Amino acid sequence: MTEYNIKLSKGHILIDNGEGWLLVDTGSPLSCHEAERIDLDGEQFSVPTSIPFYNIDADYLSEKTGERVRGLVGMDILRRTGVKIDLPGGKITVGCSTEGMRRVPSSIGLMGYVSVDMNVNGRQARLVLDTGAPVSYVSPSITKGLEAVDHVTDFHPSLLGGTESIETPIFEFPASFAGGGFLMRAGHLPLALRLELSLLGASGVIGLELFRRFPIVIAEDSVWV
Repeated sequence: MTEYNIKLSKGHILIDNGEGWLLVDTGSPLSCHEAERIDLDGEQFSVPTSIPFYNIDADYLSEKTGERVRGLVGMDILRRTGVKIDLPGGKITVGCSTEGMRRVPSSIGLMGYVSVDMNVNGRQARLVLDTGAPVSYVSPSITKGLEAVDHVTDFHPSLLGGTESIETPIFEFPASFAGGGFLMRAGHLPLALRLELSLLGASGVIGLELFRRFPIVIAEDSVWV
């Protein structure tokens, strides 16, 4: 079990494993590193220099975070090691235990995406749990009848290698997770990404706003709080 200090940069979680900055992204099924390896908690993982299809590499990660990032730690590694993401405490623990924590309705699919069950604006929904998402997103059906409160510009690596922006209005609505209620802020994903999520049985993405509320553990192919 090893603790790493968190640095937030442009809404992305970074840790330093002693060899430079790594982006921790539960929304990515795969990992990459410019040195073709990632050392965490005393283990060494062989990874490619880039993530196929998405053109994600160290240069791309550095551009998007504003820091010199050497690699990305995705779910192919995190589901093997187990990870506690304590954003309020500023720590990530790799190789953590679930002792004293409560399992919540969740799943990790074959592709490595982590999904959690939530109540959003009065309806049940399955959302992908994504530390790599500074902005949360839901299906337009969930925000039907609501007035936008804000507008943001975001990006997603599957849209022309991350070069195409996402422009979306932001809505606010009540949500609950693990028995706790809060006011959720979310936008709308482009149609292509909504269709991609629907293949996972998900109707949105819940990002950093959930991790800001309490520590979350991903281990044993489940989510714990």
